[in-house]
Amino acid sequence: MISIVIPAHNEGRVIERCLQAVLAEAVPGEFEIAVVCNGCTDDTAERARRFGGGVKVVETPVGSKIHALNLGDKAVSSFPRFYLDADIQLSTKAIRDVANLLGEESPILVAAPRGIVNCEGRPWMVRAFYKVWTKLPYFSEDMVGSGVYAFSRKGRARFDEFPQVTADDEFARHIVASHERKASPTSTFTINPPRTLADLLKIMTRTRAADYAFRAQFPELQRHGNTNARRSLRIIASSPSMWLYAPVYLAVMLIARHRAHQKLRKQQQAVWERDDSSRQ
Repeated sequence: MISIVIPAHNEGRVIERCLQAVLAEAVPGEFEIAVVCNGCTDDTAERARRFGGGVKVVETPVGSKIHALNLGDKAVSSFPRFYLDADIQLSTKAIRDVANLLGEESPILVAAPRGIVNCEGRPWMVRAFYKVWTKLPYFSEDMVGSGVYAFSRKGRARFDEFPQVTADDEFARHIVASHERKASPTSTFTINPPRTLADLLKIMTRTRAADYAFRAQFPELQRHGNTNARRSLRIIASSPSMWLYAPVYLAVMLIARHRAHQKLRKQQQAVWERDDSSRQ
């Protein structure tokens, strides 16, 4: 059995789409799923319960993703264990492929499908940003895990509970060494980017603030990273195919960095800014 924890805060618009994708080809008893509705004021829990006994719904008034992840851990018992955002569509096959990387004797401790960015219908500036972002080491060389990742039993034993961080996916990547994590070569998941430049700036600001806070909280884990700004700039400078799009990418990152530092100075790093445009 494979366990799947889905934290969901007011995800009534997408939770059925998420569960339908997961369960499309599943056989009875293959998956143990816990949808943790945290601080919901919509019908997320009601919609999740429509899937019957194969989906356990846990409700908490605390609107915290980390709290939801820890509650979800207590509601499931099997490994490999997936942590899946409710706005992600992940197929049954992709779950099986990733699970195959995380056997009891496998040296891989955390894994995820390869990410694919769907820029259909996005304005040119948003597409330009992702033209560069998807070519840089964070995305192209490593396990991205942005919205979905899975631990083996040994990998999950690396820590007790999820700590109070904004970027749980960064914690999942860095709690293991680079040779202990892997992106599946045979399966993918789709990242739906923001639909406007303003929403892109908002999300990148949140990401930068979360990253800076994570580095300050866990400096000892930074040795498990695989990239830095200097390396990314060298790659952009040596890749003529990126030069047309690089000004947009660099401008977004510089503005996001400035806004992220402002947020941290005001101690606003715990505020979760969600992109609702990609959920439409």
